[in-house]
Amino acid sequence: MRLLKYALIRLAIFFVVWGACMLLNLGWVFSTIAAAVIALAAGYLFFNDLRTGASQDVANAWTGRSRGRADRGRTEQADMDVEDAYTEGRYFDPEQPRDDQR
Repeated sequence: MRLLKYALIRLAIFFVVWGACMLLNLGWVFSTIAAAVIALAAGYLFFNDLRTGASQDVANAWTGRSRGRADRGRTEQADMDVEDAYTEGRYFDPEQPRDDQR
């Protein structure tokens, strides 16, 4: 949600600056470049918390960290439980002492 807010704020700044430049008859190329630079700078300087939160949301979504155990579907959780039950005790765990070392 923070990504959407940040994008909408930057787009609004872009179009306000672009419209103002066009009203001043500065040309569409200069207006576009100026609006892009000003929107980038305004977003970076004045909306830092929203920008960092949006980037964190994107990073979490990309790596899948935002999905907790409660967010998983029944089928996905059941599959994970079966896999855990199958591998339990079948493989050597370096954290656990072996039977001959006890």
